[in-house]
Amino acid sequence: MTSSAQSAHPVKLSSLTGAAALLAERACGGRVFIPAGPVEPLRLAEAFRASPRLADDLCFCGLFIPGLNRFDWATLSPKASAEVFLPSPDFAGTIATGQTRVIPCHYSAAWRYFRTAPFKAAVFHVAAPDAEGFCSLSLSADASPAFLDRAVLKLGLINPSLPVVKGAPKLHLSALDAWVEAEAPPPELSTPAPSGDIDAIVYHVTSLIEDGATLQAGIGKLPGAIMAGLTGRRGLSIHSGLIGDWILPLLEAGALADRAESLKAGVILGSQTLQAQMAQETRLKLIPIAETHGAAQLGAIERFVSLNAALEVDLFGQINCEFAGSRTLAGVGGAVDFLRGARLSPGGKPIVMVQSVGKQGEARIVPRLTTPSVSIARSDAPILVTEQGGIDLEPLDQDARAQAIISLAAPQHRADLMSAWAQQRGAKG
Repeated sequence: MTSSAQSAHPVKLSSLTGAAALLAERACGGRVFIPAGPVEPLRLAEAFRASPRLADDLCFCGLFIPGLNRFDWATLSPKASAEVFLPSPDFAGTIATGQTRVIPCHYSAAWRYFRTAPFKAAVFHVAAPDAEGFCSLSLSADASPAFLDRAVLKLGLINPSLPVVKGAPKLHLSALDAWVEAEAPPPELSTPAPSGDIDAIVYHVTSLIEDGATLQAGIGKLPGAIMAGLTGRRGLSIHSGLIGDWILPLLEAGALADRAESLKAGVILGSQTLQAQMAQETRLKLIPIAETHGAAQLGAIERFVSLNAALEVDLFGQINCEFAGSRTLAGVGGAVDFLRGARLSPGGKPIVMVQSVGKQGEARIVPRLTTPSVSIARSDAPILVTEQGGIDLEPLDQDARAQAIISLAAPQHRADLMSAWAQQRGAKG
């Protein structure tokens, strides 16, 4: 995809302070889209921090990713605000005061928000232009394309340290209203090793995945272990919101299909090694949220397998992906989008993985969720996998589903769960 909305005379700004001042002038009282993930423009944030009054009455809105995008844009000024879709512990202070507003929605709905909500400006963080003036969107094409044809101030940050990704969309300099040079290395995201024994979960999940499947995986500890267990498969494709370091073992083993666009994602999120390798990968195509998370697109993929982790499951089949007790760790993101897409896919498999016992020995399968809200409703029942095995919950009635979930719990917790279910069902004895 190449931007065709071109302006004849984009203004070259002399400094990032000038860029912040332009946003303060043209977007005062409105929303400014801020790209996130590996292209979060922290140099721009530094310019605002040096002149806090420039951030007054600006609302910074973006798909900030917990664990990577840790800067709270609402702290730039007492009169600034922010809107986020994936709440993070790093934003807890301004969320508590209301300065940061949380929009609780699926990832696919964030695209609609970017397309239809009032915005006054959008920031594009791109690689250096080629000889014809085209700039690669580099490591992230999930959200920025929503603003290419919108009537907003378009500010470009040209960063020579961002890789030119062959499979990424391009933006011509003339599509911008103004641009400024802003060199900074893209951040890396490291994934810690999983805690506890996950070998059994890896075994049960990989046994469900066949040659020729199309895979989606998210952020977290389990995807890397799952993908490492699939190196013996052949003809695999990727259709995911992101591509992480988990793809590297598949590439090395020759497990991925050798055809154009067999790797599709919105964001490249991981190490410098991953960034460099994906920049040259001819099978890769970076696409926007409307395509990565769209129900029609996902449902049309044969044998689409979604792989997402959960924190807790109850006996009704309700799933928590967001909370540790009352503490918010993240948002639901694209988990439900991908789960529903896998259900629509011919031969698809919507897999949700949960470790049945937590770090402190606590049960992760519980009688009823006590979290502030439910991430995945029981009506979106997945194939649930724990160390004990995997069961498709969707075709089961309420009691059969509870019994199946109990069978997936740690053995030492099953008697208590059986008793709890009997009480919840109003049974005696």
